[in-house]
Amino acid sequence: MKSFRSIVVFIFFTYFALVGGDPAHAEAGEVNWMFMGFTKYRDALYIELNSISYPSPASAGVWSLIAPSKKSKYLQEVKRELHTVNKSAGGFWCVEIWNEIDCQNDRIRHIQIVYFNKDGQSIHSATASDGEWKAISSGSLWDTMRNTVCKK
Repeated sequence: MKSFRSIVVFIFFTYFALVGGDPAHAEAGEVNWMFMGFTKYRDALYIELNSISYPSPASAGVWSLIAPSKKSKYLQEVKRELHTVNKSAGGFWCVEIWNEIDCQNDRIRHIQIVYFNKDGQSIHSATASDGEWKAISSGSLWDTMRNTVCKK
């Protein structure tokens, strides 16, 4: 079973790395997803290296992609969210999230989220209503992302 998951993740990563899947943030240029790791629910987390920006010396912005596993609690949350906006979760594949990172204070906030189907088409897009900063826990996947994105 582990090898099947590995194959699915490899296919997913290869598809987005080569084809790009028409990501919401893609401008003219190459899409370059970097694997960050798996959540405790085995959801794959990637960041798009070409999307990294630095609005100030102490902050960074980056698109992340979460590909939930079939049994993920996050997938259930996604399905509920799509249902509340009268969108079908049928064919759902992943979400892309625009993240702002406060590099000095180890905080993150999620600004925009885009839901994609297996064909790479956007199902729904939403902007965070509160833009609340959340602490980044040491050793978490968000910490791995912060260490990769923030300038030293």
